[in-house]
Amino acid sequence: MADIRYRVYPTLLNEFAKFLSNPSLENRNSLLNRINRVSDFDEETLGKFRKGTSFEDAVLKDKKSDFDPKIIEKVKEMLPKSYVSQLALKFNYGEVQFYGFADVAGEGRVIDLKTTSSYKENKYKTNFQNLYLYALKEKGFSQMEYIIYDFEGIRHEIYPLETYDFGLQLHYMEMFTEFLDENRRFITDKKIFVEPQAGGLFA
Repeated sequence: MADIRYRVYPTLLNEFAKFLSNPSLENRNSLLNRINRVSDFDEETLGKFRKGTSFEDAVLKDKKSDFDPKIIEKVKEMLPKSYVSQLALKFNYGEVQFYGFADVAGEGRVIDLKTTSSYKENKYKTNFQNLYLYALKEKGFSQMEYIIYDFEGIRHEIYPLETYDFGLQLHYMEMFTEFLDENRRFITDKKIFVEPQAGGLFA
């Protein structure tokens, strides 16, 4: 088994895929900022983040929100009867450890809750949160779902384990490690790198 040299999570991989599709200086800087945990978001983007968090809290924690209570109740009805929220998960692939937190996990379903003002069909088909299903497949989970509120209605995307191809995402994860090594001098938050323990077992 290979030693783990990197720890990554979906936000970084989504940003890396965005960079690969358009390797502009702006996208490169955005990617490095995500790696270094530098907040460079404008107020509009931060507002979208807050809406998403508020939506999750209303559905999963019964917190008060500005969302229509009927929408919140409808989303709750779409969830498994029994589930765990914010489930920590991880898996190792080669020299990479992937980790994250699933909004909802239960009854063989992994579910992420989203809000968006610009929905298009299969919006999350290539989202790296789909690797949550990969992480849980040995525990009997069979599908990844997104329940999305686009401020007009509720959208539902389902990606079954038996038909979803994780190959490209796993390949991107390996390519991301090459980017990390090539740009190590620009990375100030070293938590993404797993340094070998010096001195052996009794160091």
